[in-house]
Amino acid sequence: MSKRKLRVGLIGGGGIAQAVHIPGWNNLPEAEIVGVADLSEATARKAAAIAGTKEVFTDFHELLKLDLDVVDVCTPNKAHTPAVLAALESGRHVICEKPLAVTTAEVRAMGELADAKELKLMTAQHQRFTQSGVAARAWVDAGKVGEVYHARVRAMRRAWLPPSPGFIDGKLSGGGPCMDIGVHALDLCMWLMDFPTPVRVSGTAKTVFAKGHDMPNLWGEWDRERYSVEDFASGFVHFDNGATMVLEAAWMCHQPDNEELMAQLFGKQGGLAWPEATFSTATNGIFAQGTLTPTTQVPHPHWNEIAAFADCVLNDKLSPVPWTETIKVIGILEAIYASSNTGAEVAVKG
Repeated sequence: MSKRKLRVGLIGGGGIAQAVHIPGWNNLPEAEIVGVADLSEATARKAAAIAGTKEVFTDFHELLKLDLDVVDVCTPNKAHTPAVLAALESGRHVICEKPLAVTTAEVRAMGELADAKELKLMTAQHQRFTQSGVAARAWVDAGKVGEVYHARVRAMRRAWLPPSPGFIDGKLSGGGPCMDIGVHALDLCMWLMDFPTPVRVSGTAKTVFAKGHDMPNLWGEWDRERYSVEDFASGFVHFDNGATMVLEAAWMCHQPDNEELMAQLFGKQGGLAWPEATFSTATNGIFAQGTLTPTTQVPHPHWNEIAAFADCVLNDKLSPVPWTETIKVIGILEAIYASSNTGAEVAVKG
């Protein structure tokens, strides 16, 4: 690729784009955002102003007519697939906000298209780029955990339900906290486990508080009539290597902490907890535990995520978060919903 700046087109100019994606691209001297598309012209113009471009579109197909190297997709979940497929079909590398898609079939369609066209495709899982995530991964790579036989994943909020329709309307989001915040902790945990293949899941997804309860919400009121996703989900996962996992996700529940986002590994050599980056082990009959000392400073994980994707495009490296890993994450979440609907354990699709 030439030494010109990476030319980036942004599809979806809302909150996540304005807060972290645009600043992340603006922080890279080797990249520039040249256009923004959003169904709302006002939102697109606001995002474009932050990005420093005047090219604004309400149809992303018009954006794709620009001279672009990269497309960054920040739309509501259900709109990811058509935007990503169109961008890949047009020959552009793509980074897309999590979840990449809400079904494994859609993830596979994206991934196989990217592979066929020799394009980079990355899911924006920024927790891998946090300081504690980097430290935990280094500890695993050093063999300090060993074979993981069980894991715990929690993404539990006391009362942080996002009121935007893009989150609470199932036609837009494809799921509630399981897809919104559960995907963060699950991806991080699977990454630390070296992505064993999930084979079967027993799960439940239910609405406990969001439809009619008087639970207060720290993010304000929401449309209870439009609310059509779960506010709590849990699952028990079996992997092909014999390991198991428990996952819990909620936007609302009675707990002391406003939010608990965590992953805990139980290995034959030691245990590891994220994001605390604490470890426990026993050597020569002596118990030991402590907190990992990060060797890498990570001032802004979202920016590091963007920088890693730019690097993989510019230097023809592997995707930092490849679709072949993402499909296992989505397979688990998809299976939790399927198990909840059928009331029985289900096989994980891939």
